[in-house]
Amino acid sequence: RVTRAATAKKERIWDFGVIPYEIDGNFSGLHKALFKQAMRHWENYTCIKFVERNPIDHPNYIVFTERQCGCCSFVGKRGNGPQAISIGKNCDKFGIVVHELGHVVGFWHEHTRPDRENHVVIEKNNIMQGQEYNFNKLTEDEVNSLGLPYDYDSIMHYARNTFSKGTYLDTIFPIEMPTRKRPEIGQRLRLSEGDIAQANLLYKCAKCGRTFQENSAAFTSPSYYSNQPPNEPERCEWRITATHGERIVLNITDLDIYKSNNCRSDYLEIRDGYWHKSPILGKFCGSGKVNDLIKSTGSRMLLTYTTTFRQANMRGFAASYEAVCGGSVNLESGGRLESPNYPMDYLPNKECIWKITVPKDYQVALKFQSFEVENHDNCVYDYVEVRDGDSADSRVIGVFCGYKIPPDMRSTTNKMFVKFVSDGSVQKAGFSATFMKEVDECEHMDHGCEHECINTLGGYECACYIGYELHSDKKSCENACGGTLKQPNGTILSPSFPNEYPILKECVWEIIAPPQHKITLNFTHFELEGNTFYQASECEYDSVTIYSKITEDNLKKHGVFCGTKLPGSITSESNTLRVEFKSDKTIQKSGFAAIYSTDVDECAVNNGGCQHECKNTLGSYVCSCHNGYTLQDNGHDCKEGGCKYEVTTPNGQIFSPNYPDYYPPKKDCIWHFTTTPGHRI
Repeated sequence: RVTRAATAKKERIWDFGVIPYEIDGNFSGLHKALFKQAMRHWENYTCIKFVERNPIDHPNYIVFTERQCGCCSFVGKRGNGPQAISIGKNCDKFGIVVHELGHVVGFWHEHTRPDRENHVVIEKNNIMQGQEYNFNKLTEDEVNSLGLPYDYDSIMHYARNTFSKGTYLDTIFPIEMPTRKRPEIGQRLRLSEGDIAQANLLYKCAKCGRTFQENSAAFTSPSYYSNQPPNEPERCEWRITATHGERIVLNITDLDIYKSNNCRSDYLEIRDGYWHKSPILGKFCGSGKVNDLIKSTGSRMLLTYTTTFRQANMRGFAASYEAVCGGSVNLESGGRLESPNYPMDYLPNKECIWKITVPKDYQVALKFQSFEVENHDNCVYDYVEVRDGDSADSRVIGVFCGYKIPPDMRSTTNKMFVKFVSDGSVQKAGFSATFMKEVDECEHMDHGCEHECINTLGGYECACYIGYELHSDKKSCENACGGTLKQPNGTILSPSFPNEYPILKECVWEIIAPPQHKITLNFTHFELEGNTFYQASECEYDSVTIYSKITEDNLKKHGVFCGTKLPGSITSESNTLRVEFKSDKTIQKSGFAAIYSTDVDECAVNNGGCQHECKNTLGSYVCSCHNGYTLQDNGHDCKEGGCKYEVTTPNGQIFSPNYPDYYPPKKDCIWHFTTTPGHRI
């Protein structure tokens, strides 16, 4: 039995096994769901608790962010405030996040143990230049001996070719033993049995009890069904975790615990939260059934069962619980709602109703971070319904399903009604949303905006009419280039064209056509600072950005352009096209010239009668179907086909099913390419 690569420094152990966290706002809802799934994986097998940071209780915490290191984390608790856990572009996989959280918990890489030579060989000649430090051996002062064997299966172990100069060059060789096959290393699927045992030892987890993440369960004390009394006093811990927006209802169906004064020595204690500082919901001893159901106010509950030698020959207790979604939510600031079992698939045949109330004179604002609910054109199966008030009769703000994140929304009063419904067929990952109290600063405050005040969640910002630009004071407006163009055709020129445009200019043109018309824009001259890549990251100096204005709050970007290559022809997706030009204070060029024209959009009314896609053409229109569907003989309707394609054309493109919308789940698609003999593809 040999040491494992856990930290030996006591100050790096997280107090009470509680690891507070925050997530940077630049991560998508899918990323946040992935992080939560990885944290739940650690919680499920250990007594470690990952909780959203509360500034009062949690001075030290981790922040999910993205750093230059890509995938990296400090080992254990640093102890001086926030510490980063970096999840870069290629790190956003379940197993990799679980691995990085292992560092947070306090684990070094398995191969860095002081006596690794008994288990692996490091091939230094195959290590990529500059990465040698990742294979340094640690000292006994840094690694704690927990009496556990070397774990080739650990999620903290490098793979055989990690940081290798070439894919087929190994950097770590497990030592061959005549009595066993050479083990595989570097799995990133799940915690190993050794990882679980080590974490429970490191954090001195109770030897009995467990973590519950299911919607419901029944459980008993260890000796409940045994005729043999325990040999020693017991201390067990059960941690019940539901999702945000759910409460836990506990039913103690049988109680047989030695009765001491005030249940001082032997007892079952229940707390409304995740740790010893949480409020006590009840402390029980004696015999009989607890008649009252015990309900949490949040999504966590902690049960501690403590006995002494007096408990011999007594059963202990039996209990069951259920996570109940919905309810009334009264908050001073904000909170979170999640579908049952999030981020895993929600449960069938659920109906959850939340009635959210914030203080008077405020509104309720709701913002979805992730959203994946069974799709249907009319949302008749699974859906989220939001109403402006606190009853099922209040005005409907929206009914949502599918894969697109709903827009931010707010109530007109201090109440909001949110309802989630699932049927018995298809289950998806569900949703996660935050809500907060919101006030319309534009209506209730002296905002000081000269032209327009735009209310935002948690604040406001000033804006100017077309033809004006915001002054540096962010409130007043001054004359600017650009303007509103309503003629059926015309020209747009950069400032001073054909001479060089001035520095530090921001111009906005809005071309507005009549309803049910579209606008086509063609550039005849184009010369801006920058290269010819049409990406925002490559046009950081001077640029032209073009949007279709779908609604006042919804702009769909066509592209960002710079350099000297003429952009292709652009057709709006609505009757308003927005062109934005900006220049910095360095290099000036001759700018651009463009002409525009308008045309009737037959697709604007009832999608031209097309079931899926309607493409406007000059003076007419054409219907088409999403990938995986075929157009019927009437030229308008689509019928779902298989997902197998025979491709014989000499060149072209292929698309995922339903492109450009989200592809459906559980599809198995095959493209079979065939060319004439003597040719390759």
